[in-house]
Amino acid sequence: MGNLTLLHKLCISVCLGLLLMYTAAERQYFISPHNASWADARNHCQVCFKEMVTLTPQNVHVIARIINSTHWIGLRKYINYNDTYNETDDYDYDSDYDDYNSTNSTNTSSKSFGTPWTLWANGDPLVFQNWYPGFPLFKSPLPKIDCCSCSCTCPAPPRTTTTPTPTTTGSITVSADPESSSRNSTEPNITVTDVYENMTDSTSFYDVDTEEDMLMNATEGANFTEGANLRGAKVTQAWGPTTAHVDHTTDSPWTTTPQRPILSTCDRSPMLPPVIPENNKNYIENSCVVILAFGPWVERECFEELPFICYEDRFMGAVTVSNITSSSAALQWDQGPGDISHYRFEAFSLQDSWNITKDMHNLNYTLDKLTPGTGYKITVFAVKCGRDLNPLNGSFYTIPGEVKNLSVTNFTETTVSLSWKKPDGNYGFFQVLALSAFGDEKHNKSVTKEDLVFDGLTQGTPYTFIFTTGVDDRSMWSQNISISNCTRPGEVSNLRALENKDTSLTLQWDPPKGNYTNFEVVARNESGELDVDVTHPGKLSDKPYNVTVSKLQDSTKFSFSVKVLGICGPKGKTVNITAHTAPRSVSGLNLTADATTINAIWDFTPNPGSPVNFIAKLFLNGKQEELKNTLDKKVSFYNLKTATKYEVKVFAVLNDLESNETKSSIFTLPSPPTGAKERSRTKYSLTFEWNPPHNSSANTYNCTLNSTFWDNFINHTEVQDITICRFTGLKSGSTYDFNVYTLSDGKKSTSTSCKGTTVEDPVEISLSMLCSSEEPLYCDKNETRKAVFGKLEEHFKNNLNEKVYYKVAEIPPST
Repeated sequence: MGNLTLLHKLCISVCLGLLLMYTAAERQYFISPHNASWADARNHCQVCFKEMVTLTPQNVHVIARIINSTHWIGLRKYINYNDTYNETDDYDYDSDYDDYNSTNSTNTSSKSFGTPWTLWANGDPLVFQNWYPGFPLFKSPLPKIDCCSCSCTCPAPPRTTTTPTPTTTGSITVSADPESSSRNSTEPNITVTDVYENMTDSTSFYDVDTEEDMLMNATEGANFTEGANLRGAKVTQAWGPTTAHVDHTTDSPWTTTPQRPILSTCDRSPMLPPVIPENNKNYIENSCVVILAFGPWVERECFEELPFICYEDRFMGAVTVSNITSSSAALQWDQGPGDISHYRFEAFSLQDSWNITKDMHNLNYTLDKLTPGTGYKITVFAVKCGRDLNPLNGSFYTIPGEVKNLSVTNFTETTVSLSWKKPDGNYGFFQVLALSAFGDEKHNKSVTKEDLVFDGLTQGTPYTFIFTTGVDDRSMWSQNISISNCTRPGEVSNLRALENKDTSLTLQWDPPKGNYTNFEVVARNESGELDVDVTHPGKLSDKPYNVTVSKLQDSTKFSFSVKVLGICGPKGKTVNITAHTAPRSVSGLNLTADATTINAIWDFTPNPGSPVNFIAKLFLNGKQEELKNTLDKKVSFYNLKTATKYEVKVFAVLNDLESNETKSSIFTLPSPPTGAKERSRTKYSLTFEWNPPHNSSANTYNCTLNSTFWDNFINHTEVQDITICRFTGLKSGSTYDFNVYTLSDGKKSTSTSCKGTTVEDPVEISLSMLCSSEEPLYCDKNETRKAVFGKLEEHFKNNLNEKVYYKVAEIPPST
């Protein structure tokens, strides 16, 4: 259960008394301001509340906390919970509890009561009990006895029977109950009707001084009331004299049937009545239940007048407000539970002193002549038995009015300033919605004053500003009022000049944020705005953005301005920059070269007053090798590679701007290879090798081979990227002259030479010589023979360049 709070609320009951209201969760408990019998108490609870209290483990401690004496609760031994209990119903209870259900069919009542202590007054089953020890009281069964005893006597005289007719007048009629007579002829059955209406303050059937005495009497079997034997009795109010027919007999009280005369008989003597158990004297046939101040339950006579506890579920209805306009609203509320006498309707304004109070018998009401944009609070009390039930609360705002004289007072790149006049009546705030024309933006702002600088917008974007007047709880809104305006486009940034040429240059910038349609570029010189060509090669969204400005004069200073063109017409702020065009190119570039030097010379005519200098750049295989600045129109490059192609580029320079290049290429003269030598040889081939020339990029060589012995035979070949040359198809044992040249740009260097000899192939030659001499025996001398063969060998060596192997065979002189 939730937190419980004790609430005291003043209300007027049927008896115009004070009730104490206690709320536990959604159920409220009420303590009566006066005493009543159980039936009257229940009737009062059903009329002014819901029912008498039903106790559960969850609420018993709550009830115990709010009472300080004995109180009726909604529990009775036998109860028909479908109808309001009325003690005037002709119930006939059997006095014997054990035989109740079997004898109940003989009762004059048509109602059946079933098992006792099973249901609460509201029909809930009795699943929780908290009886005081000894309660509830149950009836002990009477002991079984013989009805009579017999003995033989003399003949009996005849009997006579008389039936007197007594007449009684008064408020109570007593008649003999045959069933009661069988138990005790002096114990009549008494019926009481409307006991609570006919009882007087002096009437008392249950006299207990204190709860402690009552509990003691209950546990000790004491007699609680003077009329303890009138269990289940009913008192019927007499509306006049009543005559009851009563049969009287001279027979014993135990005889109920007349007997025929006999000559002799057995005289019957009555037995003593049964002893009634002591606890049955305290037994209450249809008792009601009270809760003691400290929580336990005990039984009491239902006609006792005691305080009681009622309960009612909190009325949780609602007020519905509909058809709200700026000056009216229709109200409707839920019907209260039970017998509601009327509804008290209260309404007041939250902004001013307007209020209204009405007693209503219907469930709706229409408020009119209200103020626009004003909050109203509604309270409806359902009045039951003079008591206000839980109030039904509601609130609403009337529809506020629209703003007046809406206008735009200023705008920037990201803001739009707006002003207006407040509407008639009241309002809580103004909500301004900014919608982009492209549908990609939505901004909301709420203000209470009558002007607004709407910031956070996108540059160069058209917006529609929708104004709505709202109330404090945002439940009601006025009609929309709108106005449109554009933000100013932004400005370019990082504006700079690139690729400055003699008649054109490139302007580059970063586009602004937001939206725009194009860029406006204007060129000026000292004479004013110029007619130039502006080319937009890219897309507007490119970043950075480039344009080419052409039809400019070389070597001239210009001023350039760039503006952003907006979608709605306004332009962005102007951004300015100054830039120069480059000088025009040099002309007549001429190059000359030797093996290690290149000389360049050119022509150039500057504009008057334009101090121009020149830059000459030397490139080898596309890579810059050297750069020279000069004021002259010529330059030389030294210590270059031989037989190498160089490129020379010349620029005119003005204000750190270079003109377009003028270029030319030339080869340096080649230098001869070095270190030529024979690498290998065979009988019919020779291979030569050499070293490339120093500091040369040439890689093409021309090789020649000739022999004077073989009639100046010349063999020519050309190689590239290698320094080896091989000749085949030669003569064995022959010597050749080798020459190698460097080739570059169609030019040949001086040669480097060496000799090479093929491997000899030996040939044996036999010679016969006849020696004749005038001197006798001269030819036989050894000296003569050696001298002749020595000259022959020398001759072969000098002329054939061959190694001559010879063998001298001596022939006798006679041959």
